[in-house]
Amino acid sequence: MTVAKNLLLVAIDPRTGRVRVVTRTVESALGGAALIDLVLLGRLRLEGSGRKARVEVVDRTPVSDPALQTAFERVREQGRQTPKSTIARLGRRQRAVVLRDMEAAGTVRRQRRLVLERYDVADVVQRDDLVGRLRAVLLQEQPADETTGPLVGLLLATGHLGIAVTDRRELKVAKERAKVVAEGDWASEGVRGVLQDAQNAMTAVLTTGAVLSAINP
Repeated sequence: MTVAKNLLLVAIDPRTGRVRVVTRTVESALGGAALIDLVLLGRLRLEGSGRKARVEVVDRTPVSDPALQTAFERVREQGRQTPKSTIARLGRRQRAVVLRDMEAAGTVRRQRRLVLERYDVADVVQRDDLVGRLRAVLLQEQPADETTGPLVGLLLATGHLGIAVTDRRELKVAKERAKVVAEGDWASEGVRGVLQDAQNAMTAVLTTGAVLSAINP
C-alpha cells in the first residue's frame, strides 16, 4: 500500500472507527505521504536543500494507485515548486479520496451513520502488524525500512506518534527515536532529503495554521 494508505490505516481506531488525525494536519500529512510515494516511484525528484529545495516532475507516466494518481494529477503539469507548495497541492481534499479507495479495495468499511464518519478496519491483522512494526522501530530500535521510515517521520512531524505509542511513559523515548529514524539511513539520500523537507514543510503549514487560529479564534 502507499504511504498515505498506511498512515490512515494505523490512524483508524479499531474500537471507535474514528480517524485519529486532526483535521488541520491531515491534508499536510497526506500531501507529505504522496510526495514520498511519488519520489519512490520516480515521478518526482527533489533538488537542492533548505530554502533552495525544489520539487520537479521527472516522469509524467500515470501511477497504478487511483488515489495517488488523483494527487499526482494536481502537480503533474506544474513546473518546479517548493516542497511546501507541492505538499499543499498533493494533499488537497485527499483524505476522502484515499479513504474511498481503501473502502473500494476492502481495506476498510465505512459505518453508515447520519453525521459521524467512522470506519471499520476490515483486515485487523494487517493493521496490527503495521502498528507492531512501528512500535518495534520506536521502542526496540529495530531498523526502519521504506514502509515504517516514512510513517515514523510523518507521525513525528504532525504530532501523532501517540497513535502507535499509547503509553505516555514510552512516548518520550519514542519521540527521541523518531528523530533519529527521520534522519537515518533506511533509504537513499534523495528519499531522506524528501522526508526531511516534507517534515519541514508540514511544520511550516501547521505553524501558520496555529497562528491564524490564534488571530481569528
